[in-house]
Amino acid sequence: MNPNRKTAYTTYEGMDNKQSKRKERYNMNKTTEIKKVEMSKHLLKGLIVSLLAILLMTFTAVPVLAFDARSGNIVTVTSGEVIDGDLYVGGKTITIDGTINGDLIAAGRTIMVNGPVNGSIIAAGETVNINGEVTHAVRIIGETLNISGTIGRDLLVAGAKFSMASTAEIGGDLLLGAGTALIDGLIKGDINSGVDSLTIASTASIQGKLTYISENEANIQSDAQISGTITHKLPDVKEKIATGIGLWGTVIGFLMILVLGIIIILFAPRRVEAVTESIRTRPWASLGWGTLILVATPIAALIVCITIIGLPLGLIALALYSIAIYLTQLFVGLLIGQLIVGAFRGVIETRAALIGALALGLALLSLLKLIPYLDNVIGLATVLFGLGAILVSERKLRAEAQNNKI
Repeated sequence: MNPNRKTAYTTYEGMDNKQSKRKERYNMNKTTEIKKVEMSKHLLKGLIVSLLAILLMTFTAVPVLAFDARSGNIVTVTSGEVIDGDLYVGGKTITIDGTINGDLIAAGRTIMVNGPVNGSIIAAGETVNINGEVTHAVRIIGETLNISGTIGRDLLVAGAKFSMASTAEIGGDLLLGAGTALIDGLIKGDINSGVDSLTIASTASIQGKLTYISENEANIQSDAQISGTITHKLPDVKEKIATGIGLWGTVIGFLMILVLGIIIILFAPRRVEAVTESIRTRPWASLGWGTLILVATPIAALIVCITIIGLPLGLIALALYSIAIYLTQLFVGLLIGQLIVGAFRGVIETRAALIGALALGLALLSLLKLIPYLDNVIGLATVLFGLGAILVSERKLRAEAQNNKI
């Protein structure tokens, strides 16, 4: 043991005086219940792979890109190249050696970031390596995830295998979900993780608390520096079942809105484009009207329902209100996809291109909603901008129709 190491202690939440009986019941139930959840894990992995495939196909299908977007089998930002603004990248192999003065959003099989990124990183891939300096936060999802560079703020990781090298430094917290994890280097904040196997290297320095949920106790090597408390929680079978249900919901929800969006695009592409265009060109008007509609509509509908005579009208209004809220993710997802593939200018907006952009946008929206604490913010923003844009676009379409008649 290192005599200079600060005192830390381990607590086992959920393990009391009846620990042995609880552990026995846990092991008895675990086998059958975990089988149900394992299917959900495979579905989630399949969803991630499918989303990456959609991204690659979408970038390949659209010939002209804008808004600092790049695609191809191999995409490279060479050393010495400077990109002033955000960069969106899709490809089989992505290598970033240059400087990005903005955010990096990337998806591919292999992603390697060696150069500085003066912003945040959102990346999804089979293998993701962050070797350079990132001034803001990093959010990555994939199979094998490696960090050896410097991250100015928080790091969020979801993958099968995670490794943090001795040269790595995280300025904020580490939120980790992985099968196996090796943590080295410096972490200035807390670690909150759910893992199967966790190793804290002897040269690691954690200035905050370490909290991990696992069936196995972490391998904390003797010279590791951990300033805060160490908390080990046993995973609860009910929590695993709830997680599995949540993953099923994500997969089914994505497929449902995608199919509905494809149908709407096939039969009413102009109206769909009008809504997304309103979000892009009149964001503040969309936000303002969206806030008003979200708050005022249910109040007005309930008042009408109270009158008894207006009950049918009130119920119809609430039904349409619920449908509109559900459709907002379709419009916001399409806008995200269009922004990435540059479908606003220079590209013929065929129905096929719109469907590809929709699939891409909904995929990224689904991934972003998997980020804790961020999902509620994204959901609210989607509803507000989407609701307002529906009204703004409808008024614009009516005005255009009136002008055509004149």
